[in-house]
Amino acid sequence: MIPSLSSESLEAWLLWQNQLQFFTFDENFVKEINSDIAEEIAKSFRKTGFVSVPQTASFSASTIVKSTGEPIDESLPPLERVRAKAERCSACRLAAKRTKMVFGEGNPDANIMFIGEGPGEDEDLSGRPFVGKAGQLLTKIIENGMKIPREQVYIANIVKCRPPANRDPMPDEAQCCIGFLKEQISIVKPKALILLGKVAMKNLLGIESSMSKAREATYEYDGIKVFVTYHPSALLRNEAYKRPVWEDIKKAMKYLGMM
Repeated sequence: MIPSLSSESLEAWLLWQNQLQFFTFDENFVKEINSDIAEEIAKSFRKTGFVSVPQTASFSASTIVKSTGEPIDESLPPLERVRAKAERCSACRLAAKRTKMVFGEGNPDANIMFIGEGPGEDEDLSGRPFVGKAGQLLTKIIENGMKIPREQVYIANIVKCRPPANRDPMPDEAQCCIGFLKEQISIVKPKALILLGKVAMKNLLGIESSMSKAREATYEYDGIKVFVTYHPSALLRNEAYKRPVWEDIKKAMKYLGMM
């Protein structure tokens, strides 16, 4: 009898394969790899430490499809309708492990929208974006640097659920989730987007160059001016990024007539 592949081994094997070649999960694919070959591969990875997956990990075909339920209340404000859809989403592996979905927050009529990569531990626990150390730094940039309340801007991420160990979202995870972000942008209609880090830049604009190179230009998304800069977490690791980030923020402020 062919042994059944554990959820931990299955996720380890899937994540490794997805790094080599992007694919879209479906139930038939999951069943196909649930074989003795995949089991031996997963065992080998566990022995070598190539992939580390928590023992509490859970991954199955049921976690990679969107959940269905009662229709969304159309009387809700537009952003709340999108939030309700995101709350029900189980389209990728991240949903199975989240504590809270981190949708976004701020002024629904904001002129400025900040976009990061995904929630961290503090955000996963609170359900709010950018509330950890990197978030506290972003708040200082907004309130001390730009001289406006944090509540006056809108803040969101590429993915709404925390990637394990704060790793970057994988391509299929970002693909599953970015539709919610695009709806947020469409509803808020900011005058300027400020993308924080390479993950946001890559997934929204399709740009894969280095941040130092990308910063030399400004961009446009759906008629909205786009500025790119380092993620606040990069500043926590390297203070040398503080000056470039402030230069990027000033570009946005000048464009908006704030200085």
